[in-house]
Amino acid sequence: MAVPSCFEEVKAHLAQIQEDPSTPLDITLIDKLTLQLVETTPPIVAATLLSQISALLPVLQEDPAPLTTLGTKATAPFSFTDLRAIDPPIDFVAGFKTPSSPINLLALSLLGKAGQASSDAAIVSGDSDLVVSLVELWLSTSSAAVAQAAFDTLWALLEVDLASPLEKEEYDHTSQNIHAGQGLMWRRVFTDKDVYELLFGLCSLRDDAPGDLSKRKRTVAQARLMEFLTKAGGVRWDIISQSQVPDIEAKYGSSSLLHFAACQMVDRSDVLMHMTLLNFFRDLLEIDAPGLVARSYVQSASTFSSPALDFLSSQKLHQRVLEYYLDESKLDVVDASFLAGPVMVYVARYAESYPNHLLQNPPPLLDGIISRINRALAIPSVQWAHGEAPAGHLAILASLPRVLLVEAGKHGANPIMKIPTTPPNEEAMHALGKIFRGPLRTDMSDSMDLNTSGQTPTDWHHEAAAARVLYFLYLNNRPTFWSNVVAAADIMAMKDVALAAINFMKAVVIANWQPLPPASHVSNASSSRYQLPAEESLGQVSPASSGLLPISGAWATLTPPALTSLLPYLFKPPRSYAEFVGGGAGDSQHAVWKVATAKHDVLVALYNQLCEQGGQMEGFEDIMRTLRQRVNEGPWGPVTSGANQVEAVGL
Repeated sequence: MAVPSCFEEVKAHLAQIQEDPSTPLDITLIDKLTLQLVETTPPIVAATLLSQISALLPVLQEDPAPLTTLGTKATAPFSFTDLRAIDPPIDFVAGFKTPSSPINLLALSLLGKAGQASSDAAIVSGDSDLVVSLVELWLSTSSAAVAQAAFDTLWALLEVDLASPLEKEEYDHTSQNIHAGQGLMWRRVFTDKDVYELLFGLCSLRDDAPGDLSKRKRTVAQARLMEFLTKAGGVRWDIISQSQVPDIEAKYGSSSLLHFAACQMVDRSDVLMHMTLLNFFRDLLEIDAPGLVARSYVQSASTFSSPALDFLSSQKLHQRVLEYYLDESKLDVVDASFLAGPVMVYVARYAESYPNHLLQNPPPLLDGIISRINRALAIPSVQWAHGEAPAGHLAILASLPRVLLVEAGKHGANPIMKIPTTPPNEEAMHALGKIFRGPLRTDMSDSMDLNTSGQTPTDWHHEAAAARVLYFLYLNNRPTFWSNVVAAADIMAMKDVALAAINFMKAVVIANWQPLPPASHVSNASSSRYQLPAEESLGQVSPASSGLLPISGAWATLTPPALTSLLPYLFKPPRSYAEFVGGGAGDSQHAVWKVATAKHDVLVALYNQLCEQGGQMEGFEDIMRTLRQRVNEGPWGPVTSGANQVEAVGL
């Protein structure tokens, strides 16, 4: 462990500046030492440098960034225990209170090392002034970099101090559990009056709120607090949603920190903060969202809900956002142009994450959502081709339970029938692909399929069966749509549209589909608004004379009309080898390259699906042989002629 060659020179230079602060920094010398520092550098070097830098920063008369960079590099191998052994002790509070971003970042880098062990986090939690200064810096700094570093440091301390469930420890006595904390840091942040009131006071817009922050800085602090609550709520919903210090919460007219942030903190007449608030609600929905599974433990009103959705509903916030979507007049005309996007993202997230909760809403609300989407999609072809597509409404449509769309189709109101495949549109392709692909498979150890937990409006199997129904209904309504998709995939001048069309092909190939029950089973089933048709009824829309429909997406591509348009497209090489070599062989961002590789991905997916599923049909072996050949040839197809390569580069 050799001492860097210029260490003594830097040491003397820093001592000289300490004696005469007007001495300019030798930045070249300092940068040279920074480069020489490695993991094997003797610890005494870093300890000496950090002590000198700490003493020098308060009197330095120029940009401290070179010194703070040196200090950060020198202490990179140190643990928090190593830092605590340095004499004189590091003054973290002074580092946080100085109005210098480089110094703030150095102090945060050093304190962040306590986030590597729960014992070190416990030491930090014992210093109330330190935690107060950390939270104050995080919420009040005007530097985005410092705010992010402060947030990361605070979260690292909380995360490592998160107490582990006892049952997890029972099964793992050998491994080191980094989350085997005592919860001391959590108690410091959420029950220490000085710390807890900062979370309210620095984010409050009240005239008597503590601190000298401007309204603009307070709104920035509000956004930071909402981000923090989303993350904290994911691991400790109880601590953000329940009262911790009633006196402080009552002072700000709230019952918990979450209630303050969601209901009291934000001025909704500030359209930008209203947008941030709506995004906050959307992020809350993700916490413990059930999707199409039922958890083995329930901490909400039902297996279809979550504590977050229960809270939003109890405060009428959830209903308010749905009303914003259903009735545009609920928003100011000017504000609506900014808020419509976040509102639609919220509705889409709710529909996708809480399908059974959505389906239990009153029929007028569900009919209103369907009607709202239908109105939005009723636009002329020229707008689909050259205007702004209703992307937000398409996202909601693609997130709705598929059984709801099947039910809407019984009354001629299925919105997917309004989605065109010509003129080609990227958002339209994405929406159709998501719907037809079916529900994603879930692999959660603490959950079970809803169809095994009782009667529910929908579950994974119903959604998979409904995806297949919707595909064939759409195909029956638009028999040329596969020709349109293939044509769109060949438009190199519209790369995004071409890629969307190819992604749609793959979505169908790898679709999660399930067959429908026989007519006898459907007729004996209990009455339900979302009852799917029998297999025999669906067979009536089949173009095949036998009336039998494929039960998988891969086999649907081997059935007319896909058989005569999609397969020829997949089998042929890229549209022109000249385009591939001359324009894209060496450029992974080139349209020809991207389209060729995406198309090859579809070939691989189709080949794997057919190998897994097998099947019997005339010419199946020939199809598999050709598929195998194209898969082996790679994205660029067969390359046999050197002359073609010469032609490709224009020689």
